[in-house]
Amino acid sequence: MNKTVRRSLTGAATAIALLSTIAIQPAHAAYNPPVVGTSIMRMTAPLPGPTNSVNLTPDAKGKWDQFYGKGLNARVLYADVRSTVLLTFKYTNAAGLPYTNRTVYLIVNKKSSCSKTTFSTTQPTNYPGGNRPNTSAIVRDWCGDQPQLGAGETAIQATTDAFGKATFNMTNFNITGEQFPAALNKENVYSKGIACGDDVMCMQTTIAPSLFAHPTEAQERLEDKDLIFLAFVNPKLTASVATQKVKAGTTKTLTFKLTNLAKKPVAGTTVTFESFGEGAQPQEYSVISNAQGIVTTKVTAPKGTVGLQVVRAKIYGAQVGTDSKIYWGK
Repeated sequence: MNKTVRRSLTGAATAIALLSTIAIQPAHAAYNPPVVGTSIMRMTAPLPGPTNSVNLTPDAKGKWDQFYGKGLNARVLYADVRSTVLLTFKYTNAAGLPYTNRTVYLIVNKKSSCSKTTFSTTQPTNYPGGNRPNTSAIVRDWCGDQPQLGAGETAIQATTDAFGKATFNMTNFNITGEQFPAALNKENVYSKGIACGDDVMCMQTTIAPSLFAHPTEAQERLEDKDLIFLAFVNPKLTASVATQKVKAGTTKTLTFKLTNLAKKPVAGTTVTFESFGEGAQPQEYSVISNAQGIVTTKVTAPKGTVGLQVVRAKIYGAQVGTDSKIYWGK
């Protein structure tokens, strides 16, 4: 395992981790190879593939695949923070015949995953705890130091159609997300040695379809399914000019643009600015992006200043920013 472990996991039946390499090897039990399931559950929209997701299935083999049917597929997908996502799954028996007009579930913030994500949904939900404001709310998966809150695993309920398909909606409520990915099929980089549930760099939810609202280990071992790790990311923040030379004694306007995963402008997002090196601090500490996804700030340096100034723009709450470099001179 040469990648960062994202979450601390237990040996519980449904204990899984979100994103990256997920190792579940309970100390109290030997590895129990998965068996062929009696039901199959696959994500059909968006359809996970090599260009829009990261395949973690090889990471599961011989480790945490033992908690699911033999047909486990594990995928990472990205979504825009504070967006509404629609996920469609197809539920069939082992022969591929659809389960029609049947109540099925999508488990969000799976128990023991420590997922920090929060949502609302317009669909019925099944939640065993009492720590949520209403039946539409999906709270984080409290685990470890917060067992009294009763885990955050929430099951969204739906009814399959004539093709065995059911669609689930979730609106994300987190203020800030992870850094924007380098590509949809590449894993984000997180803090080394820190579990995702404790890492400010990580904002993801563990999602699994099931025929049961809160399946036991025995029930999940009979389900061949797509296990989805949905990572919510901040907008991409790009400097209009990454590096430039500016005459000292003048004022320069720096421009940054915010875009989402669909490469569309993102309005209404707060961006903060900080400065390092030469020159005065930016005239604006924070700016909200306009309809075109644009934010600007002004910088200046006294006459005679020679040297580098780095202005760093950050999505509010983000750990990583985007730099614009100004070389002041005569």
